[in-house]
Amino acid sequence: MKFYFIIATVLNFASFSVWADNAKSTLPLQFQQAMQNKNWDFANVCIDSMLQEAPYQDQLWYNKGVVYYQQHLLAESIACFQKAILLNPFNKDAKDNLLVAQSRLVDRLPNYFDFILLRWWKLLSSPYFHTYWAFTALGLWVLIGLSMYLPKALQTKKQFRIVKNSMLFLSICFFIMAYFSWSSLKNTTVFVVQSDQAMQYATPMSKLGTKVPYGTIVSVLERTPNWYKVALPNGVETWMQQQTLTKF
Repeated sequence: MKFYFIIATVLNFASFSVWADNAKSTLPLQFQQAMQNKNWDFANVCIDSMLQEAPYQDQLWYNKGVVYYQQHLLAESIACFQKAILLNPFNKDAKDNLLVAQSRLVDRLPNYFDFILLRWWKLLSSPYFHTYWAFTALGLWVLIGLSMYLPKALQTKKQFRIVKNSMLFLSICFFIMAYFSWSSLKNTTVFVVQSDQAMQYATPMSKLGTKVPYGTIVSVLERTPNWYKVALPNGVETWMQQQTLTKF
């Protein structure tokens, strides 16, 4: 039994590398020198090359946002900081810099009341949350493995078997959720508002609209020839003209 568990653990570790990109402890020396010399164009080129290898690393998107901010490209910097937060909701540096960049915008997107459980559900169901599902499943799998070395007298108890089977069931569920979350990540498209005259409308036929601040990042839900149905950061679903958005 232990032999098969070890084999399964090795396979899980191998498959886990598919979901989680290998994080790099330090940025390349060329990027660090470009930042010190304030050569923002070359620093941006370095970041783009690293993002091609690890497109889901939140720290790379954060650094790209810093470069854009130094170039006074607020819309691009805000989009990068928000992308970093989507990939890692616990990235405090990205959150702090996002507030700084947004404070320089004249217009703000109004916040709407959002029930706390709804916010948590949006976070857990986000395709960017796949790494956390995989980590949780892997942690449960390790606990199951450690439980196999407990005394047999404890393993024969009914309560222990119930707990172990529950952890096994949850770990399988979490791995499945991680896989589907990672699969849907490839189909997730992020756009950023790069027009000072961007408006949101209830329907494409509406004549009255509300202005959407420059630099707002949106997710496209539906497309027509000239219109996009998008989800704003505050959870509102609305329609926007295609020409006011740029793919990010």
